[in-house]
Amino acid sequence: MPIPKPQGGEKEDKYISRCISDVVGEYDVEGQAYAVCKSTYDKDKMSKITDTKSKVMARIAYNEKFRGINLQAAGLEDACWPGYEAIGTKDLDGREVPNCVPIQESK
Repeated sequence: MPIPKPQGGEKEDKYISRCISDVVGEYDVEGQAYAVCKSTYDKDKMSKITDTKSKVMARIAYNEKFRGINLQAAGLEDACWPGYEAIGTKDLDGREVPNCVPIQESK
């Protein structure tokens, strides 16, 4: 099922609630549906920024917030980007999402 888009002027909490109810069945890791919906809301909000400096800073903050989290996967084993592994969960705006950390190469 495609991820729903925020509707014009929709408040973040209302959008995320609506989005999670639409996509929760596709994600079996606690909090991953929230991360997907939150990232979609943040991307939509970023797309409306017109000032170049503000857009760059928003993109940097977005990339740091969702660094390592595979927002397309279902399941903890596929929850992170290649080169990252899920070590438990972390708090993202009051919700638990996969804690994706870089894989340490053994010496």
